[in-house]
Amino acid sequence: MGDFKLFNEIRSAAKGSDKEINNHGALGVAPGTRGIRIAWMYPDVLNMHGSRGDAMALMHFSNLMKIPCTIRRVNMLSEPVPFDWADMLFFPSGDISSMEDICKTLAPKRNDFKKYVSEGKIILAIGSTGVILAQSTAYLDGRKVRGLGLLGMKMKQRKTVHGDDLWIKLPDGKELLGTQIQLADVKLTSEQQPLGATIYGRGNLGKGQEGARTGNVIYTHLLGPLLAKNPQFTAELLKTAASIAGMETEGLILKDSDISLENAALEDHKEFITSKVEKSRK
Repeated sequence: MGDFKLFNEIRSAAKGSDKEINNHGALGVAPGTRGIRIAWMYPDVLNMHGSRGDAMALMHFSNLMKIPCTIRRVNMLSEPVPFDWADMLFFPSGDISSMEDICKTLAPKRNDFKKYVSEGKIILAIGSTGVILAQSTAYLDGRKVRGLGLLGMKMKQRKTVHGDDLWIKLPDGKELLGTQIQLADVKLTSEQQPLGATIYGRGNLGKGQEGARTGNVIYTHLLGPLLAKNPQFTAELLKTAASIAGMETEGLILKDSDISLENAALEDHKEFITSKVEKSRK
């Protein structure tokens, strides 16, 4: 069962408080316990498509896995990025019109981001927020915005918005599901590996690739929210963060008995997509 007190604290934090949220009390560990540390980047700006649900999922599943976890809101563009503090930087989905200001703010920190990535730490960006990790993005009005270049991909704003379900397979065979609301096409360089291959949905360009991943730098279109809808993927991120934090990771698992509702929802979503495809063929 979830700890809804923690959920309510995250809801409160999402309304403007800049306090840190942790599950130390729920797990009965000392307040100063290191645990894993996640920076929730610009939640007042990057606030589309269930980003608060992703933060809740990170806390909820870390609680089920008995991993001490602290989530810190980085509210303002003027605030320092907590490179030394955080094991994971989470950039939720946001409006593509906001990305130029964010990219300009983060540009002087490009080398700091590269150092952060070289240490094996996690960066996750979702939806249009991929502009931040991309090499560049071309806007319809002619602007070209330079990203951090942490992934070998270029983005181009679309004239129309694409929306549909999205179902992908990762290189290890695991599957992720969600929805896609795409405002920009994504073209990967020849050297850049996608996050996964599409089973159903458009993905990057409608040519079988979805997202991008290099090490622990991850980009995907998947919404849902992604981390709430795909608990085992979230568990892998949390376990990686625990390793980065120097924790013993053996035995850090998310039991199927704890996520039976989530697993059932995934199966229902697969059946829905399969049925939709079959109807379209008639």
